[in-house]
Amino acid sequence: MRQPGPFRSLFWIGWLIWAVLIPWLLIQVPEGLPLVTWTHDEGGTYVTWSYIVSGLVLFWAWPVVFRTSRVRDRLIRAGRGIAAGPPMLWAGMRRSPLFFVAWAALLLAWQVASYVAPRGILEHPIVPGWDYVLGDTFFEVSRFWTVRAFDLGFATFNLEGLAPQPIYGGEATWPAVFLAIAYHSGLTLSRLSCGLVVGITVGLVSGLALPYWPAVRQTVWAPMNFMRMIPLLVAVPWLQFVLGSSLFGITMYVAFGVWTILVVSTMTAVANVPDRYIESARTLGASRLHTYLKVIVPASIPELRTAILLAIGGSWSLVIAAEFLGFSAGLGYLADGAVQNTNTALLLIVAFIVALYSLTTFFLINEGFKKAVRWMPKRVTKKTDIRKVAGAAGRA
Repeated sequence: MRQPGPFRSLFWIGWLIWAVLIPWLLIQVPEGLPLVTWTHDEGGTYVTWSYIVSGLVLFWAWPVVFRTSRVRDRLIRAGRGIAAGPPMLWAGMRRSPLFFVAWAALLLAWQVASYVAPRGILEHPIVPGWDYVLGDTFFEVSRFWTVRAFDLGFATFNLEGLAPQPIYGGEATWPAVFLAIAYHSGLTLSRLSCGLVVGITVGLVSGLALPYWPAVRQTVWAPMNFMRMIPLLVAVPWLQFVLGSSLFGITMYVAFGVWTILVVSTMTAVANVPDRYIESARTLGASRLHTYLKVIVPASIPELRTAILLAIGGSWSLVIAAEFLGFSAGLGYLADGAVQNTNTALLLIVAFIVALYSLTTFFLINEGFKKAVRWMPKRVTKKTDIRKVAGAAGRA
């Protein structure tokens, strides 16, 4: 049985307070906790893997203690999902074998090309094999792990104990590889998130406001279309000169790219709302503003799904391009280093990481849209057999 709304709110508020208190609690225990140790001296905490593990355990202590049954049920469902993974994969391979065969053929063809292509005089091969990509090159990513400390004001978290840093004379290690990927990915994701929030907000607000006020639309339509025609890659150096290579500059750049896609898509979605929705609302006595906010805006949400997914895909390209040209950290910075050293293998690693993040954001946004349009009736339509269509076209 689900808890009432106020109790759920109190739970999340309590979890937020508990998450804020965890760093303070760990700092106040300089000798460590049972089975875990760290040191805290003169305002500086030397972070170890034990410190991170203990923080995660304490972070999840609140939901485990106060929602034990729900946590248990979710763990059981997660376990069943993991156990069902191999049978689902096998069923997918039997249902669509050509999909897996195509991927296997592409991977094998690249490996064969790495043996056939000439090595040349460069330090790294132009067509690196998968052994070179996932071996030496992936291990060399550890040299991008350069973070020594985070100063949060109330305490300084020293991170040198997590893994040696090759740039400061340490040996390359696998923990340093994953720490480097996590650090640069976190910076890119934070910049992307800021740009997406601003761009989606401005794009939706402007795209919804222009159809409602014809005078405003007639005034700003021409300059807005002119701004939309500006090539985004050309705008990168200009925005860097004006705004600088900062979080504000990259946020405005990504937001501008997202806005150019969403503003027109939102106006189109509003224009495609069926007239019968509007006529029914006005017949029942709804005002113009009430009809717009309660009928037209919700009815335009399903059509905005494709536009927002396109905007998110484009935003990944924008943030990587901006980091490529003027930042000293982030996934774009890793790509820039790969280009400077003609390291195709490192470019492949960055490309796979960005593709993984992009697919994950696509999935999360798509799931969010499914929940946002649950109220809409589902159309039951008979699927067309593409084989019959292809056969008819061939006979014709």
